[in-house]
Amino acid sequence: MAPKRETALDAWGRELAYACEAADLTGKQLAERLHVVPSTVSQWMNGRRTPHLEDVERCDQVLGTNGYLVRYFKQWVTPEVPSVWADQWRMAEAHANMIQSYDASAIPGILQTPEYARAVIGLNRHSPIDLDERVHRRIERQAILNDQNPPMCIFVIDEYALYRMFGGPKVMIDQLVRLLDYATWPNILIKIIPEGTEYYAGSSFMILRLDDANVVNLDDALNGRIIDGRGEIAEVNKIWEEIREVALPCNQSVELIEKAIKKWES
Repeated sequence: MAPKRETALDAWGRELAYACEAADLTGKQLAERLHVVPSTVSQWMNGRRTPHLEDVERCDQVLGTNGYLVRYFKQWVTPEVPSVWADQWRMAEAHANMIQSYDASAIPGILQTPEYARAVIGLNRHSPIDLDERVHRRIERQAILNDQNPPMCIFVIDEYALYRMFGGPKVMIDQLVRLLDYATWPNILIKIIPEGTEYYAGSSFMILRLDDANVVNLDDALNGRIIDGRGEIAEVNKIWEEIREVALPCNQSVELIEKAIKKWES
């Protein structure tokens, strides 16, 4: 097996460890001063977890590194994160036995038409992107849904997503027709949470069930965040069960999708 390629995050974690050593602090002592659990600092140092910029700023303050850790993080780690995150997630997705997904405001990326995906991705105005490449990579992911051994998939979608316009009425109609088609596949269940449902916990996320581990992608404003810690995954599983309980059965969900198509056609 080829050795793991060192990433900018790995190198930054090593600089954090050096800074702790220079300040005569252990990782556990740094965690105490930052008010985080020791395993979080350990994962930062090992390049297994990306800190938020606010965390990096606090590290600079506690360790007295005069902004060095922030400058390093912004210059090298931040540009790398989207690519590393996407590669890690695609690899995990390709080996999943089951996919459990919840989306609050849009059709799940792995079920999107190219036109719908282009409209959604094109709204990302926070960082420069290659739109064609991002759309291509998203559509490529769909190959796992009908390969020789596809995962069992459960998609829970808020009804609001059926009416939030991306790309115009025709794009919406084509996307919802595609969603109806997916609903007929034997390995895909689509369940809609109807409008007016009492508040339920959670933002958009996806859980991948693998042979030896589970991983979760928590959606955020930019790229998403992969977590694989048992405690965090247990919390997301609880939220998933709460959300699935308020979703409609598949047949009633299909009726809501058909209703949305008629509204867009009118």
